[in-house]
Amino acid sequence: MKLYLAGIKSNQLDRGIECTAFADPRLERTIEGIKRDHKEPETRTRTPLTHPCLLWILRYLPGFNYNDLVTRAAFTLAFAGFL
Repeated sequence: MKLYLAGIKSNQLDRGIECTAFADPRLERTIEGIKRDHKEPETRTRTPLTHPCLLWILRYLPGFNYNDLVTRAAFTLAFAGFL
């Protein structure tokens, strides 16, 4: 939200319009209240893709036809590429 307000303030400064409303303490309190009301979502913890994890994924992928083999190869190649 502050980024949008900064853009509006910049636009007004470019046009030569007075920007005293942005110095009002009520605006800052309003932004703080919005932040309190709309909390940031919690970020999920992500674990790295390790060799045992890759083997676990490959164990559950079927490998009987051409498309399944290509999928397995893509997972293996991607893992090797990330190393």
